[in-house]
Amino acid sequence: MHPRLERLLAAFTEHADPDDLDAVDPALHRALFPIFDALARRWYRMRMEGLDKVPRGKALLVINHESGVTFLELFAFGARWFESRYTTDEADVIHGLGHDAMFRIPGVNNFLVRCGGLIANQRNADRVFARGRKILVAPGGNLEAFRPWRERFKIKFGGHKGFARLALRHKVPVVPIVFVGGHESFCVLNDGRRIVERFDLHRRLRLDTFPLVLGLPWGLWLGPLFHLPLPTRCDVRVLDPIDAPAFGDPDDPRAVDALYDAVTTRMQAAMTEIASKRRWPVIG
Repeated sequence: MHPRLERLLAAFTEHADPDDLDAVDPALHRALFPIFDALARRWYRMRMEGLDKVPRGKALLVINHESGVTFLELFAFGARWFESRYTTDEADVIHGLGHDAMFRIPGVNNFLVRCGGLIANQRNADRVFARGRKILVAPGGNLEAFRPWRERFKIKFGGHKGFARLALRHKVPVVPIVFVGGHESFCVLNDGRRIVERFDLHRRLRLDTFPLVLGLPWGLWLGPLFHLPLPTRCDVRVLDPIDAPAFGDPDDPRAVDALYDAVTTRMQAAMTEIASKRRWPVIG
């Protein structure tokens, strides 16, 4: 068996403790990230700029959530980071905080943990910053991941301000990162929020949407499923860091609101500017 394939199978099949910050596997990254990078360059024709703007040491990286649950662009970002910025220094390790449902999928949970994934909660965030590492979050979550096609160029955090409180409490800079194009890899016809309300899915499953989707390989389907992405052109832009501590106290709602507004406004401006240069869906 090819060593890379063997390493990949092991990443899915060998148990990884979801609470172990040291389960991050550089050997897996070295084996797979070149593949992710090559796919991103060929399939997504991905253009990425601004990685040098990410400061050393603790920082909170805030991204918009594209492509439903098939967010392959995120792995491409990790591949570029590993290639250009990663060392064995603690300050270069990035942990992505994700929905706990992803960590209940057998095999996928082991793989995510080895790539740096952690269940999104306050305890894990505190532990990561205590180690001097970086955190990556997508505050829009399921709401933004399955926003309708007409809103594909809209930052949609839905008032989720936990990231702002986290940055203020730990006094770390916020680095906004904008992904554009990935939401054209499928077509969300309706986000299904009425279904969520009717069956109380937010309380039961922590879902904000239950979308009606058109795409590959299923054709037309209902619900948050993985999909095969179309070869849409993608752009990733890292924006200038925002000095979160300058906004005030984490217990002051005005400081939280101001930081939230600053981040979302800056991200929306960048997304709008990048999207304005796209002539056609998918083609770019």
